[in-house]
Amino acid sequence: MSREISDELTLFSQELQRSLAPQALQELAKKVGFVQRTSKYQAKDLIALCVWLSQKVASTSLTQLCSCLESSTGVLISPEGLNQRFNPSAVKFLEQVFTSLLTQKLYASQALPHRYASQFQRIRILDSTTSFQLPDMFASAYQGSGGSSHTAGVKVQLEYDLLSGQFLHVHSGPGKQNDKTYGSTCLQTVETGDLCIRDLGYFDLKDLYQMGKKGAYYISRLKLNTRIYLRNSNPEYFKNGTVKKQTEYIQLDMEEIMHQLKPGQTYEISDVYIGQYQKLPTRVIIHRLTEEQTRKRWENQALKEKKKGIVMKERSKRLSAMNVYITNALPEDVATEHVHDLYSLRWQIELLFKTWKSFFEIDDCKEIKKERLECHLYGQLIGILLCSSTMFQMRQLLLIQKKRELSEYKAIYIIKDYFLLLFQAIQKSTQELSKILLRLFVLLQKNGRKSHRYEKKTVFDILGVVYQYTMCHKSAA
Repeated sequence: MSREISDELTLFSQELQRSLAPQALQELAKKVGFVQRTSKYQAKDLIALCVWLSQKVASTSLTQLCSCLESSTGVLISPEGLNQRFNPSAVKFLEQVFTSLLTQKLYASQALPHRYASQFQRIRILDSTTSFQLPDMFASAYQGSGGSSHTAGVKVQLEYDLLSGQFLHVHSGPGKQNDKTYGSTCLQTVETGDLCIRDLGYFDLKDLYQMGKKGAYYISRLKLNTRIYLRNSNPEYFKNGTVKKQTEYIQLDMEEIMHQLKPGQTYEISDVYIGQYQKLPTRVIIHRLTEEQTRKRWENQALKEKKKGIVMKERSKRLSAMNVYITNALPEDVATEHVHDLYSLRWQIELLFKTWKSFFEIDDCKEIKKERLECHLYGQLIGILLCSSTMFQMRQLLLIQKKRELSEYKAIYIIKDYFLLLFQAIQKSTQELSKILLRLFVLLQKNGRKSHRYEKKTVFDILGVVYQYTMCHKSAA
């Protein structure tokens, strides 16, 4: 095993120990009032139960949870005693552990080198889980997204850097939470050189303007009802020499432009302005779908209409036969034909969300008290953060040392299977934890590689990462 891999994993182990070692947890628990006196049930046991040992705190019976805790830690507690310990202090403690981990350097020490490295320092992807349902008894605290005040649901917002794996913003809240409003709060941490990729739920011209003002970039789909203008080269003037505002811009007919394109064709209109009032200067890239893609989109839309009881306007249906992207990145930095590929990186967050339900069962909940539900949510988020951070760390090492691309999906469930070993090692020392992480790296190197049987481009293909490393490797040789 290379010395560099060993050193990187040792540093990663030290960061984990800083927040999750028994002594560190106990000190934090005292600060928040979770531990007030000596007890057989310690802070590390709550973490063990909610993070490392059981992913079903909100759905498994208290008796089973007690059994799981005793068999793994030796702590014997009654079901009612455990239920009482799911209290506001426990929720606050888990929240603080999660916040502490977010500030730790659990992400890759070096971002992925890629063909856009001189333009983009981070690639920020923001999205939310679909609102997952809770028992109706939680409706007052967690109102669902269906509009009824009697339905309950939770939505988790996540923004992370695709290059390093750093979680930038994480928030769990009611299912009815507005995505666009949350997206605006994330602007506080946007920096020069960031590339922000978001779906239409976060579309806001004011936010896009603020990104540009900060020296950041965006790539977004354009809402079908957003107006697009060209500046009129021959506007009309009043006698005093001022321009008549209604003649300053010419609105484009998007349907007409679409019909001029062949199925599968991409076309760019530069130096345009979007928004009836904002007039945001941007690049517009139009891609007309193939007939097969259009048919599938209309079929999916019909299913959504039936499910939600809505009817799409005929004009909107016609315009949905194309994808319209906007970006403030210069053509020399991002070519027209690359805009769609860069936007498609957004789907990486969907893969993460898929693992949340498949492997962490974050959406599994029965009728329990509110504090136990919230302990479940924070426990899951801690587990997800640890699993994802480990995955990104391993991805970076596998690329640099072995010139191989790691499958994020495979890696997540392999790392999840190691949770018990990681928990046991953290109780001992940084050295023991490093040994387990080295063992995990060898396993991922052998069984976690991305399959190339599929035609879709991978993240490394789109960013040019594999190509760059391969060429560097050949040059060095």
